[in-house]
Amino acid sequence: MPLSTLARAEILSLLNSMGVDLPRKTKLSDEELEKRLSRTLDSTQYLTRVVPKPPFDPNAYPSWFQDKSNKPVLEAMSRHNVLEATMNHESRLKGIDNPVELYSNPAMDLRQTIMSIGNACDQGMVPVVVQDKDDSSGICMRVLQVKQFDKETPILVVLFQHDLKGAISPGGAQWMSSIVNSKTTQPLLKITATIQEQQLLLRLLYANSKRLVSSYKPKRASTETSFTLSFLLPVGPLAGRDIAKYNTNDGCSVCGDPAAKKCSRCGAARYCDAVCQKDDWKTHRALCNSLQNARWKSATFVSADEPQPGLFSVRISQYDIVQHQDTQKRMEALFSNVNKGPPTNTHGLVPFIVKVQLQSSKAKGPAYPVMKELGGTPPELDGKSFLVYDQRKTFEVMVFQDANSEVFDDVLKVIKSRGERAIKTFMWAIRTGDWTIDLCLDTLPDLQRW
Repeated sequence: MPLSTLARAEILSLLNSMGVDLPRKTKLSDEELEKRLSRTLDSTQYLTRVVPKPPFDPNAYPSWFQDKSNKPVLEAMSRHNVLEATMNHESRLKGIDNPVELYSNPAMDLRQTIMSIGNACDQGMVPVVVQDKDDSSGICMRVLQVKQFDKETPILVVLFQHDLKGAISPGGAQWMSSIVNSKTTQPLLKITATIQEQQLLLRLLYANSKRLVSSYKPKRASTETSFTLSFLLPVGPLAGRDIAKYNTNDGCSVCGDPAAKKCSRCGAARYCDAVCQKDDWKTHRALCNSLQNARWKSATFVSADEPQPGLFSVRISQYDIVQHQDTQKRMEALFSNVNKGPPTNTHGLVPFIVKVQLQSSKAKGPAYPVMKELGGTPPELDGKSFLVYDQRKTFEVMVFQDANSEVFDDVLKVIKSRGERAIKTFMWAIRTGDWTIDLCLDTLPDLQRW
């Protein structure tokens, strides 16, 4: 059954579940929104890393189970970033198995479903049915093979069929009947999934089905002749740069159109015309008032592109997907493209959100082993410098205590009292010169996902 057309609100909701927040009245065309949804989904499965140039031929890769040293498929299908790993760790300490409630976020649910399918592969390649609690929509699926791209990446080659209640295809009915009436009492994995999650899963399956080489024709059962051949990769959170790319909005805060105006009181919001500005006032008013009366402090900085002793130990934030990180490549990236001049000012005099991260040997999060591997924080910089960067990494600088003793102590108090793990926080900033920036000390932005 072909994919159903989604309403604009549904697409925006699915994008939001993956961390992409577009203007609430975006004027992007329906076609462009669909493309952004597809590109975002591809980024969650890190497609270009495994299939940089389709078509993809599973026969070119060995079976996952051929190498006895491989980890279970369930474990290998797991993807997370530092923030999620920290949330999971802290939740387990509190006796909470899952920090995110099931059926509240389609993208998170999708990741759980794909991991469950991976677990089914560990149990003997059992057939799978993914359906909502009302049985109004269902996806029948069987994993044919598990291929090994590398030691961390299984590729699940699958056959699938999507049916709706009241319109079950003959193929789907025959397949279910063969499973139920099987004399071998073959187990069936049933996964409950919302309609929204199924929409994401189907988009992955249909998109990947078009990426298979046409000569790949694995054996299928007689009840699966109408099924579509596809593959599934591990799915995880968007990398920081992908979040920045898909969230990019240099236009109107309401609709995304080119914006020639900005809020005259605080400068933090941009508008295309007075209509959008008036429409946004109820939403913007609280932030506007707080920024207008906020306390700002100026700091001098140096470019984070300049090689600094131990600088790599904080710039680990650039590499936010825990798996598949190569130390040497990381080191090369950190010290490449050194720029002796000031960072380009892409924000003008408009306030923007930055992450402020303390360089400290006390950082004990999931990235700590990697940081230690890279040399750790040298004593002369321990607790004496901040890494400051925006979401798109167009602005990435270091602020040192020696040159900014007063503001450094003020920012440190904010981090200790209101930051995450007393190591980092998000703040409003204004670029005030080639080598200076103002930081807002008493009005913090809403919690960010990057």
